[in-house]
Amino acid sequence: MIKKVITYCVFVVSVFCQGLGQDIHFSQIDINPVLLNPAYSGFFEGKGRFGMVYRNQWASVSDPYQTYAFTAEWNAYRRRYYGDGINIGMSLARDESGTLDYGTTKADAIVSYFRRLNKSNNHFVSAGLSVGFGQQSFNSLNIILPEQSETFDVVKTKYLDLGFGLAWFYNPTDNFTIKVGLGAKHLNKPNISYMHLDDVYLHPNYNIYVRTEFGLTETLSLLPVVLCRFQDKYKEFLYGADFKWYCYQTYKTGINCSAGVYLRHADAVVFNLMLEFEPFVLGVAYDYNFSDLKPGSGGNGAFEIALLYRLNEHKRKKGNMSTCPTFL
Repeated sequence: MIKKVITYCVFVVSVFCQGLGQDIHFSQIDINPVLLNPAYSGFFEGKGRFGMVYRNQWASVSDPYQTYAFTAEWNAYRRRYYGDGINIGMSLARDESGTLDYGTTKADAIVSYFRRLNKSNNHFVSAGLSVGFGQQSFNSLNIILPEQSETFDVVKTKYLDLGFGLAWFYNPTDNFTIKVGLGAKHLNKPNISYMHLDDVYLHPNYNIYVRTEFGLTETLSLLPVVLCRFQDKYKEFLYGADFKWYCYQTYKTGINCSAGVYLRHADAVVFNLMLEFEPFVLGVAYDYNFSDLKPGSGGNGAFEIALLYRLNEHKRKKGNMSTCPTFL
């Protein structure tokens, strides 16, 4: 009986966290875009893209959330004359917290198809599909039971996860670019119950992303962004902007840096800094929490650091804005 009660409590806490949007996610939404939408796999210059990111959330508590993710993408097939291609990718992520080491491990395989819509090479659409395998688990050894002989029969649950996404990119002038994406996760409503209950599952998680770039001068741009997430009755809204300085540009390489501030509605202010030294991109972000959790968190939200590597193979145009569907 004791086991069932405690297992039920663990289950309730896990569902509560999932409901509050504790799906694996990051504040740096552009540096590893396939974590947001599988259609973004292939939206880069060159042959491949590899990235990693680490997030430490609510560091003031005894056992904070820690999240890791690794991504790899490869251009498998490209037809230059038709302006289309197929990209394959994968992501591996781990999220854990608390004295029970409660966490999620997730691996996804990704395939996407992109196509150019005009001959000017400045208008693209893309569609992507992700098929993932997830596991949620906790460490029962850290649970103190009245009866020391009590044990847990089930400490993990496994599930299959399906996702889909669409993306659109348009660069009509040298001074303006827009990117729009629609992504979805958990389309198959994967069951996450430790007790094999049919009504315990991950609700579909939808997101809408819009990023624009306005060229202010020859070397300086403003990049507003809006991200909306919806999961069951829960919502998340993030909006803000970055300033990007194209420090040094040649036909073969570029050095760029950007800094911005985002607001996650009723939750936190996100400070973002990114440095591009092609083919590498380094990103750092910090969330300052002002939600109802501030007394417990002390204002500490999350710290993130990310590193990206691109296998560039094309000579770039000299100037401040790319005509290929790239991100920050």
